[in-house]
Amino acid sequence: MIKVPFVRRGKPPFENLYSLWGAEDELISWATDKILEKSYLIDHVDLISAYMDCVEATRKSLSKTDRHYALGGLFLRTFDSMGHALRAAMSGNYTGCVMYVRDLIETQFLLSYLIDDDARPLEWLRSDTKALKTKFKPVHIREALDARDGFLKKRRAKHYDLLSNLGAHPTPHSFEMKLDGTRKLNSGPFKQAELLDECIQEIARAAVLLGETIFGFCKEFSDGDKISSKLSLTLQRTREKYLTDQ
Repeated sequence: MIKVPFVRRGKPPFENLYSLWGAEDELISWATDKILEKSYLIDHVDLISAYMDCVEATRKSLSKTDRHYALGGLFLRTFDSMGHALRAAMSGNYTGCVMYVRDLIETQFLLSYLIDDDARPLEWLRSDTKALKTKFKPVHIREALDARDGFLKKRRAKHYDLLSNLGAHPTPHSFEMKLDGTRKLNSGPFKQAELLDECIQEIARAAVLLGETIFGFCKEFSDGDKISSKLSLTLQRTREKYLTDQ
């Protein structure tokens, strides 16, 4: 067995990396204070936490069926991405946050599409690469969901494209996530209260969509109501306070 040598903080070649990560950790304290200044951001983080708690509770109740392997695996992916998105936002990596949010949105689209039909999760799980790129292509899934819901304005595609241009793709628009209010580009973690605010709102928006999606999955468990109770109450509060015009 190969033994991995112990890495000491501050020793070459890690000294610059530890300095970067230390700066990120310090920025989390600043971001925490900024969030605590605004009640709506506190509510959004509470929603994010409630969703992640619900996903973790479903993980403990998953059966060994292929259906639960497929759907449970996707929900667990959102658990990871949501945690990374929030940490990225709070540590001043706003580009990274947007990249994770786009993954959250795309995964929510897929989950919503798969749960719609009992046969789809197994078909998706057993698909080869060609089938995944054709039948389960993201654009086809968005179009199917829009047709299902009667959406004519293609808001799913517009939101997906916005996140792609701001974070996931190397476009001129992506530079907006590196600006501190001037035309100066920043590297590494930096403080920008407006970007922090917008990033947390985007994560919360994804949490709303995913929360509504996971409720259907929770019904498959004998203790599903218990698993989803906290998230249900938090989502209800979110709708009443922030989504009354939708």
